[in-house]
Amino acid sequence: MKVEILGAYGGSTDTSFLTSFLIDDFLAVDAGCLTQTLNLENQAKITDILISHTHLDHTLSLSFLVDNMFGLREEPIRIWSGEEMISGMRLHLFNDVTWPDFSVLPSADKPSLTFNTVGEGQTIRLRHLNVTPIWVNHVVPCFAFFVECTETGACLLYTADTTSTDRVWKVANERPRLDAVIVDCSFPNDMEDLARASGHMTPRLLAQDLSKLSHDCSILVYHIKPMFEQVMRVQLAELNLKNLMVGIQGRVFEL
Repeated sequence: MKVEILGAYGGSTDTSFLTSFLIDDFLAVDAGCLTQTLNLENQAKITDILISHTHLDHTLSLSFLVDNMFGLREEPIRIWSGEEMISGMRLHLFNDVTWPDFSVLPSADKPSLTFNTVGEGQTIRLRHLNVTPIWVNHVVPCFAFFVECTETGACLLYTADTTSTDRVWKVANERPRLDAVIVDCSFPNDMEDLARASGHMTPRLLAQDLSKLSHDCSILVYHIKPMFEQVMRVQLAELNLKNLMVGIQGRVFEL
């Protein structure tokens, strides 16, 4: 299972791209920077997109991706998320005010995208991948996603945006195999109150949560705010956590 880290930051600069991952070329996980990091040929390979939650840094390029592909493909792009998130995207993004409603364009019978609801704990099959969403602790409804390759057994957990939480770690520990976790860490330790209030982690909070995980696997930190990156790299290094990686943007992992 190939996992490409297209964007891994919690803020946008000329070198810091918003959250997007690409799995085996066809499955995008969140849509912060798909059109900023993929050429048209590779954008056209995307058939399915998992959306963890509706915040703009995870959905920004979705509208432009659908626009780029309009009229160029036979099948619609399939969006997978929870009922609350899909309702939010319909109401605030694809509403014919902020952006055209591509779920009825060019026609309701032949849409450019479809919204597909998945429930918490429900496993869906996307080609050779099984995807299971689990609620996490953010300020809006937000899913973590387990993505498992049915051919090799490789398994990735993407926590999405979350502060201290329990259920996702419990579910992770029940799995026989976990190869990597992409996990939130947004603010430095002295901003813990803000991190908790906004539904994010600090290095200290992250260490506390990772102590709940029984698997020995790669820990890939994402969502660092660019203005705090230097101090957070120091604080994360001071944790001395085995297999923890920072600066994952642009990396490709084979699980």
